[in-house]
Amino acid sequence: MKVSERLIERLQKREALIGIIGLGYVGLPLALRFSESGYRVLGFDTDPDKPPQLAAGRSYFKHIGDERVQAARERGFTATNDYSHAAETDALIICVPTPLREHREPDISFVTGTVDNLSPFLREGQVIALESTTYPGTTEEELRPRIEQAGFKIGHDCFLVYSPERED
Repeated sequence: MKVSERLIERLQKREALIGIIGLGYVGLPLALRFSESGYRVLGFDTDPDKPPQLAAGRSYFKHIGDERVQAARERGFTATNDYSHAAETDALIICVPTPLREHREPDISFVTGTVDNLSPFLREGQVIALESTTYPGTTEEELRPRIEQAGFKIGHDCFLVYSPERED
């Protein structure tokens, strides 16, 4: 069975572990929605306060109730700031900030830094999705070279996609 077929099968059967990087206003609701849809979810955030809050079943957003986080925890949702656990995931969805710079262009340093930090832990058969708001071409021009530099062939060993953030 081809790498892509195994990944698709795991996703369709909801056997895949979904990794959400960045548990802010986009990432946390996305993680909870994947959990509610029957997927196992592992969240990543560099803020050292977020994983313990989530482990305690507490939300840090007014519009997301603690009960929703607690229900996800009961379904196996966990959070960490240790990127080495990315190797356990089948899908990695990047939801990190892209603040605007002085001339209103997105600062993609969080995106590129995230991929650089994940690169040692990527493995064959994963799909990496960029969901952070950014300009056209970021996936192809910035992320693809970083992943290929880690030794992967996009479309063969692993897969890279862009999914525009639509929280608002």
